[in-house]
Amino acid sequence: MQILDTVFNIIIFLLSLTLIVSLHELGHFLLAKKAGILIHEYSIGMGPAIYRKKKGETYYAVRVLPLGGYVAMSGEDRENQLLKKDQVVGLVLNENQVVTEILLDQSTKKPSVVGKVVSFDLFGRDMAPLFIELEVSGALTRYEVDRKARYLYGVKNELQITPAESSFETKTLWQRFLVLFCGPLMNFILALVLVFIVALVQGKPSNSNVVNNSSNPALLKGDVITKIGDIEVSNLTEVSNALSNINSHKVSMVVLRNGELQTIEVYLTVVMNNLGIVNYPVEGKRDELYVGGLGTKAKEAGLQFEDKILTINGQTVTTWEEVITIARTYNLKEVSLSVLRDGNVVPNIRYEVFSLETLETIGTDAIQIRVGFDVGYEFNFLYSLYYPFVHFGESISQMVGTIALLINPNSGIGIGELSGPIGIFSLVQNAASQGIFSLLLFIAFLSVNIGLMNLLPIPALDGGRILFLGYEAITKKKFPAKVEFWINQISFYALIALMIYVTFGDVGRLF
Repeated sequence: MQILDTVFNIIIFLLSLTLIVSLHELGHFLLAKKAGILIHEYSIGMGPAIYRKKKGETYYAVRVLPLGGYVAMSGEDRENQLLKKDQVVGLVLNENQVVTEILLDQSTKKPSVVGKVVSFDLFGRDMAPLFIELEVSGALTRYEVDRKARYLYGVKNELQITPAESSFETKTLWQRFLVLFCGPLMNFILALVLVFIVALVQGKPSNSNVVNNSSNPALLKGDVITKIGDIEVSNLTEVSNALSNINSHKVSMVVLRNGELQTIEVYLTVVMNNLGIVNYPVEGKRDELYVGGLGTKAKEAGLQFEDKILTINGQTVTTWEEVITIARTYNLKEVSLSVLRDGNVVPNIRYEVFSLETLETIGTDAIQIRVGFDVGYEFNFLYSLYYPFVHFGESISQMVGTIALLINPNSGIGIGELSGPIGIFSLVQNAASQGIFSLLLFIAFLSVNIGLMNLLPIPALDGGRILFLGYEAITKKKFPAKVEFWINQISFYALIALMIYVTFGDVGRLF
């Protein structure tokens, strides 16, 4: 059963990624088509094609691996030419002796003529005629080339040539900008649509104090929470405010149950983000200082699940009240714990922690109190219209804040905290386990992140290409093609290296 769950989650992850990437590429595709740019292929997925059909000048494909997608756009890579001087090629001529096919691999088809390339122009700026000049048996012959001629190479591989009027690089600055920008724009639109669907179908979170669903055994469906500690409450906002000031792992509540007021003791899950620990929620050990959850850096330092905390920075602690009180105002860069493990004292487990400023920047409280209940949702059409933009703004803010922390040497957050494919899979798996609405909201968040990341001014990404357009707009001349090509190539391999690095980090966090 666990294997089936894992396979299901992998499929969900791949389909989610493919949806985000394919729509990103669709944004490029639509604006390129509108600008008159030749699109060789628009593909959903990667690897061998399971469906591939040509419509007009473009191949549309669905490939076997549901892992993203791509659009092959003519002229996007200004240094990529299949035909080279002194190359031996075959040409297929029509009845007017005009080249319709260029055979890079002469085994693919019988050529009309074979020769060594002396010179050629397959770009034809300002509608200049296209030609290839071949040396055939010591004689030079110039052949006119059709503007829709094709390269043929390998087994069933073909690529239409790209004359100037169909090339990305000859379009106006504004057209090229829109082609590049509309990839990320489609990611943003996808996010807005997904959140709109969730907000419309699920509804607006209720502000009631009536328990709708509960994973906490002390609270039952239908309980009306009227008092927390000494604070009377009448809605969820007041419940949250009362809980936020609690310095304990349990609290007394008064609930209206079956028409009678009852006083109950409710155990809480307390997440101490600036200490990197969570209390132990299981009955029998929950009143003692057993660790029930670990942050990444605490785990890497050697802290283990069910360790019993003895001291924090040399200060002896015996109750969760003492630990939570320390955590609420803790603002150092590291912490040292001594714990009891299997009857033995393990001293001085030291690790870095996030400061209050860092937690605030990423929108996380130092202390998070979780009771384990919800109060349900209610239909609100107006909410479904404005909440997608609220969610979008929060996603952008969190992404920008994270980038700021990455470049801040004092934040405690570095490249090692980034998630690669395995980390993202774990997040998708966690979201899927919480239901379809949680999954859709996470896909929306991931789509915004991918869109915004692509707009960063990093060569090889859309933002880097837009940066080159900015140079062109200011200087009134294009950035040198060869230099741009190598900058993009180096940046691409650097990004691959970064992906491999963070993937190793993902693997390390799993074990």
